[in-house]
Amino acid sequence: MNEKRFFENSGPYTLKKLSDHISGKLDSLKNSEIIIKGIASLKNAKSNEISFFSNLTYKKDLQESNAGACIINNDYADLAPKGMPLLLCDDPYMGFALISQKFYPQEMNVNYLTKIKNDFSKETLDHFSLGEGVIVEIGAVIGKNASIGDSSFVGSNAVVGSDVVIGKNCYIGSNVSITHSSIGNNVKIHNGSSIGQDGFGFAMSSSGHQKIPQLGLVEIHDDVEIGANCTIDRGTAENTIIGKGTKLDNLVHIAHNCKIGQNCILTGMVGLAGSTVLEDFVVMGAKSGAVGHLTIGKGSQIAAKTGVTKSLPPGQKWAGWPVKKMDLWKKELIAMKKLLKK
Repeated sequence: MNEKRFFENSGPYTLKKLSDHISGKLDSLKNSEIIIKGIASLKNAKSNEISFFSNLTYKKDLQESNAGACIINNDYADLAPKGMPLLLCDDPYMGFALISQKFYPQEMNVNYLTKIKNDFSKETLDHFSLGEGVIVEIGAVIGKNASIGDSSFVGSNAVVGSDVVIGKNCYIGSNVSITHSSIGNNVKIHNGSSIGQDGFGFAMSSSGHQKIPQLGLVEIHDDVEIGANCTIDRGTAENTIIGKGTKLDNLVHIAHNCKIGQNCILTGMVGLAGSTVLEDFVVMGAKSGAVGHLTIGKGSQIAAKTGVTKSLPPGQKWAGWPVKKMDLWKKELIAMKKLLKK
């Protein structure tokens, strides 16, 4: 499934080795020495590749698959074609992720994309700090007193502003702009994102609008991933914070003073107005948003296109505009359909 010129495969591996890697269990010990050379989708997998099944939507693909093995939950094992070797685990999708990383460890690194880098003069290097193994592509700009940690990568035409701190093993994509920010370790920021620019702060009046200086920073903690063309504004008088392990899809906007907890998921085109707080493990669907100055509780799940207009308690599912509990939203939709049929 993978173009060798782009992706370096570290396989092959025996099925037993892959099972041990994810703490799984083989459906039959006689399958232990089967050789697996790569990963693929159920539909495209060859007899020497492994795939996974975790969604009944793909039941037909599973039953017609030529995969050499399938990662699957024991509850679905009977759906697999007769004779297909199975790697059983509680969470097949997580298992597939871990096995993918084993076959393609380079994809987990940040500086493998290029070896074409700036040759900085000694005089230039006196103005900023680069750790061991840092790659800065041609065309990138590094500001005065900026610091970039070991094994990090800065893509072409990226701008790392003065006094910005970037940790170890970070990936800063092409055309990324970072200013007024402190970034932890193992952070990925994909192409075209802007971090640390002015927040949208104005005192409005009938005689004109007065700009409020934005005097905070952006803090991005360890293991965060930020998609392409995202914008994260710095705070007004306190910092905008993205917590450890949080993942942002493409085209996400985070306004000034927002506080995003740990391991949150924000999918495409989510928008958060100023001073929104997301507690840990919040998930927000595509094109959902929050009006600002509110808190979304830990573990909340927000459906796509939902407009959050008030603070929400932890651990519940929400949908609609204005926001309401998902069960109520579904009942309203059903009732509306019945009315329209009359």
